[in-house]
Amino acid sequence: MRFTRRSTLTALVPAALMLATAHTAVAQDAWPDRPIRFIVTSAAGGGIDLMARILADGLSRQLPKPVVIENVGGAGGLVATRLVAKGDADGYTFLFQGPGHAALPYIHRNPGYDVNKDFASVSLVATYPLVLTTNPKLGVKTLPEFIAMVKAKPGKYTFGSSGVGGASHIPLEAIKEQAGLDMVHVPYRGSGATSAALLAGEIDLTIDGLAPQIGNIQSGRVVPLAVSTRERAPQMKNIPTIGETLKGFEYPMWVAVFAPAKTPKPIVDKLAAAIGKAVQDPAIKKRFDELIVQGVGSTPAELDKFVHEQLAFNKKIIETANIKVGD
Repeated sequence: MRFTRRSTLTALVPAALMLATAHTAVAQDAWPDRPIRFIVTSAAGGGIDLMARILADGLSRQLPKPVVIENVGGAGGLVATRLVAKGDADGYTFLFQGPGHAALPYIHRNPGYDVNKDFASVSLVATYPLVLTTNPKLGVKTLPEFIAMVKAKPGKYTFGSSGVGGASHIPLEAIKEQAGLDMVHVPYRGSGATSAALLAGEIDLTIDGLAPQIGNIQSGRVVPLAVSTRERAPQMKNIPTIGETLKGFEYPMWVAVFAPAKTPKPIVDKLAAAIGKAVQDPAIKKRFDELIVQGVGSTPAELDKFVHEQLAFNKKIIETANIKVGD
């Protein structure tokens, strides 16, 4: 039999492909064989960072290699999101992100990535409530009373947020739109400054995590009007939901893990399963409970569905309120 250079190359190509496929399969079976990075969209010390570290601790005790946290703050999470979107899809770099994931594509004219094409959903890690609070000097005790007060004097009352287009701005715009309110937005730099402004009487309404506001609520320094989740918070069942006044309203805070789009599916599935197991660990559940956080640990498909719902909600509110940042 005569072998030509062409026939030899033709025979070698399938063999090379088989070897490459086998190598990829072995690499996926061995995952993880080095530390995994979670790129967190906020600076160290914040709520999202703390939840990422709690999860990383649980995963590190479960997986053969540790999960390390890398904080990449800036532009409300845009810097970190871009980094992961264009990063290596080798199964060792993941994005730990919150509600900004569903807002950034719409508040920036050019976010620098495609939220639907550049990411693979891994797992919805947890959800937790926001609480709508006002200053007791206003003399209102309930959300219906607050709405009636604002409607009586359009344009007089203010609401504060921790930044334009953030998770403390968008739900308040949604409340304004659904309730038909005319209020003035006052953005601050961070939730601490916003909370201080409410306590000082500089603004009339804020929305913040329930956990950081419990002390103010219990001391009577703020009046809790409602929580943003579908159900009342188990820790403070006396606070109604916003949906009890504004039918169908729901804005849960959440954190989730995403991978670069081309990350091998077997790795995505393995990490999702590990997260699901970690959030059920009694030690992790205890630490989440202390933050008033409900562990979820969803499948990739469940997170996909959730994110698409959040994208649709945010798109509508951001376009209606004409919220734009920077570029």
